Amino acid sequence: MNKTLIALAIVAALPVAAQADATISGSLTTKYKNTGAIDTDSRLSVASSEVLANGMTATAGFSITADTDDDTENSGTASLAGDFGTLTAGSIDADGAFQAGDVAGVVADTTESTDGTASSVYGIHYAGTAAGLSVAVQVNANTNAAGVGVVAPVVLNAATATPASAGSAAPVRSTQMSATYEFNGLTAGYSYASAAAANASTGADATTPLLSGHDGVHKAQTVFGVTYAFGDLAVSAGKSSAAAEALVSATYTIAMDALTVVAQMDNSPSGDYQINMSYALGNGLSLSSEIDKGMQTTMVASYTAGDMAAMVAKTDDGTTDASVTLDYGNADLTIGRVGARTGASFTSGVTRAAAVEYTHVTYKVAF
Repeated sequence: MNKTLIALAIVAALPVAAQADATISGSLTTKYKNTGAIDTDSRLSVASSEVLANGMTATAGFSITADTDDDTENSGTASLAGDFGTLTAGSIDADGAFQAGDVAGVVADTTESTDGTASSVYGIHYAGTAAGLSVAVQVNANTNAAGVGVVAPVVLNAATATPASAGSAAPVRSTQMSATYEFNGLTAGYSYASAAAANASTGADATTPLLSGHDGVHKAQTVFGVTYAFGDLAVSAGKSSAAAEALVSATYTIAMDALTVVAQMDNSPSGDYQINMSYALGNGLSLSSEIDKGMQTTMVASYTAGDMAAMVAKTDDGTTDASVTLDYGNADLTIGRVGARTGASFTSGVTRAAAVEYTHVTYKVAF
């Protein structure tokens, strides 16, 4: 018999592992500004989930993002979930385990820069819960996506308050752990991090913010807090090793038909308060507003009718934005105006440059 036929017969007789269905999604967004600039961003994602023979669930996914500056970023994550909890490896939240125990919200989420983008790293994360006790542990790797740590310091562009070159600092190896316990509406939590959580870290300690605008978990930081909710009122208190005083806050939420009001007060830095209100007028029209201690007000009006959505917003720095979006199913067309943005200084030592007002036309296709 032909050797090729024999080989094919052997292969056909072998057991074949079941293949999980994969979901592919993505989008392409192009924005044209009246200043002459064109920005194109794309994203491709693949995700899959499979229930294993032992009852555990395995998931995996990866994404590729790119823009017109040839800034391409690849990320992937794999996880295994079961009665023991969930184990995740790959691209994870840079301070996920630490924030899980910060029940009082004492430490801000770690961000990459002044734009508030959440920081992510390559690492391993575990989370599990038993009898009201939840634990989380993670290790952040000291390598970037290419597997090589870059040692050059972060250098900021003074005009934009962003790193002058991508990947200009090495990720820092960090171990985080947390534990929370919930009983009859009372939740207590504790967290610890061995190093700064930003993957653009420049090695700053608890008293020196990172040059990249990092405002989150610092080196050798601990936090303990409690929170208690009864009815519409929730109160919390917490103390971080990087702060001189404890944070005490209270939040009250009330809903009356179409009106929702959320009032929040805390003692830091000097007795801050904030009131958020939203009101649904009906017929697709809604209003929302935010007022803080400095009497700075943000107001947003939105209107939806069929495939059309319109929005007008006035921010606390005086910027007025407006847009109209037409929904064509998998495609959206937006025409908008973005108001002038004022410059700002941050405690991390960086500044945000002022931006001129511009009109844009944005077309997005998703699948």
